Amino acid sequence: MNAYKKEVRFTVIMSALFLAAGNVGLFFSIFPVEGMLFGFPIMYIVPILSGWFGIFVLTLIASRMGNRIDEEIEEASELETLERKQKGA
Repeated sequence: MNAYKKEVRFTVIMSALFLAAGNVGLFFSIFPVEGMLFGFPIMYIVPILSGWFGIFVLTLIASRMGNRIDEEIEEASELETLERKQKGA
């Protein structure tokens, strides 16, 4: 049951991170910043980079962590099935 709690917590946290990374452009439009980064104005390049690469990195993290949690759930399910068979036998 602990793995299911991890999965719910992981889903909520990753959803919040995806929303934040996807809406960085909105934050920069609310609080405009002057300056240059890589030859581009900061208020344009940072939202693009965080949107593209930030979402990409978050997707990689989410897939790896999600796979680990799914493996834990499968292991717990197999153990529970074995315990039920032993009690029934």
